Parts: sequence; structure tokens; C-alpha cells
Amino acid sequence: MAEVAIETKKLTKRFGLVTAVDKADMHVIRGAIYGLIGKKGAGKSTMLRMLAGLQKPTAGSYEVFGTEMNGKCAGGARRRVGIVTEGWFTVPGWKLEDAVKRQCRLLGIPGKEKAEEVLGITGLKKYAGTRIEKLPEEKRISARIAFALCGSPDLLLLDDVFAGGNLQQKAETEELLKRLNRDFNITIVVTAEEPEALEEIADSFGIMDHGELRKELSADEMRALHETALRVRVSDVNALARVLVEQSLRHRILDGETAEIYGKPHITGLVTALAKEACEVISMEERTVQTESLLAALGGEV
Repeated sequence: MAEVAIETKKLTKRFGLVTAVDKADMHVIRGAIYGLIGKKGAGKSTMLRMLAGLQKPTAGSYEVFGTEMNGKCAGGARRRVGIVTEGWFTVPGWKLEDAVKRQCRLLGIPGKEKAEEVLGITGLKKYAGTRIEKLPEEKRISARIAFALCGSPDLLLLDDVFAGGNLQQKAETEELLKRLNRDFNITIVVTAEEPEALEEIADSFGIMDHGELRKELSADEMRALHETALRVRVSDVNALARVLVEQSLRHRILDGETAEIYGKPHITGLVTALAKEACEVISMEERTVQTESLLAALGGEV
């Protein structure tokens, strides 16, 4: 039976009258990459802070690697957890290597060798002498992860590390997380607003909405909640709608000239029917969309 890295039982966090996390039952297998998905305000960040011991739950309980986190042994388990949250925990103007050494000292770890190790793991050795604020944009997430690795964690909690990054940064971060998971057996929980942000790396997913952990899914189950849509732009969207109804094709009109068609339409037959309606096809593009089940779980509109 697979070892559980994280198990929460009715975990709850309230801030006054606001319930940020509401009776969440979360299960993360050791050695997995778990994607925690939800819109802003869903409770993802609060969940991670509780798991890292940065915030105390209002109710419920949780275990990390089998240790009850409000028990006597919680301190040892917390040292096995690294977290990356918003913001920088360093002094402006410091060089990256000096800042990492400082983080090591704060954790009671000899700084020089460990700093060199984490900079090597994260691909940042060549930037050791670079001031934090001068780091290339695509390297800043790696630098934040380097800080979290100073304590040699077995569990890494990453909050929104894919938000707002360019494609190069996303690709480099994905590769780094896969390597940390594969080569160092680090269990990873990473948050994102949309599952597409994590589809290349996550083994399983939890979906949060308004503080509730609505559903947990395997990667295969998550993929099954997506489907291919054909986005069609035409000269006459009303003619397109008539043809789609005649052909019993499920669809959605997006604007005055664009519609999405779901399922697997017969392209030649569709174009032929539109030509009979004197409707010109301007463009066609295949894209992946969320199904109604996933949208409902995410709290979105169908």
C-alpha cells in the first residue's frame, strides 16, 4: 500500500466570520506531484500555510508522513516541509548566494556547501553572484525554490509558481519540479487556478472552491474531464448555428462570428453545408476545453 505523505481530516481555517478552508479531507501519496486547483480565494494558499505549520487550523487535524501535526512530534515533521509562497524572504541588494547562505544559517545548516548544492540543483550556479533583483525573470521562481530546498525537505509546497510566467519560465519550472520529484523523491503540492497549468507534471489533483475541497482526481480522471472543441470563425454565425442544429452538433456561440463545436464534427460535411448557406469559413482551430463536470467542480459557469 502506498505511503501517505499528507492526510487531512475536516481541516478548517476561519478568519473571523470568513471560512477560508472548510472541512477539507485531502490525501497526497508520498512521491507524488499533487495539483491543488481553484480560483483566487478558493483557499489554496491557506491550505498550504496550514500544512507548513505557518497557520494554526481552527478545527480538524492533519498528518504529514504519518505524524499528527498538533502532537509532540510535530516539530520534526515540520522540518521535512519546505514552502514557497508569494514574496521574497531576503534583503534587497543581496547577492543570490549570500541570501541562500543566510537562509541556511537561519535553519541551523552550515551555509557554504548547502548553498552550493541547492544552487546546483536549481540550475542557478552561474547566478550565484547576481543580486536578487537583477535575476532574469525566468530564474526567479527557481531562486524561490532554492530557498525552500535549504532545509532538504521531503515535502515541497509551492503556491502559484506558474502564475504570470512566460513559456520559458514555465518549461524550466516544470523540468525542475519533475527532477526534484524523480531524483530526490520529494513529494510536491503545487497550486494553480487552472488544471492546464499542471497537466504536464501532476499525478493527481484536488479541486478547491470557496474553501471546500470538492473532489480529488487522478491525472487520467482529470484528462477525461476535458474535451476537444473546434473553434470556428465564419462570415455568418446565424447560418452556422442553423447548420449545427441540423447536424445535431453540440455547440456554443461565442460572439457575432465565432462558435465552438464539441465532439467530432465531420469537417468536409460541415464546410459543404455552410457553402450552401453562402457562409464563408474564415478560420478553424482545435482547442481543449473543460467539460461541464469540471466547470461545475471549479465553481465556473457552463
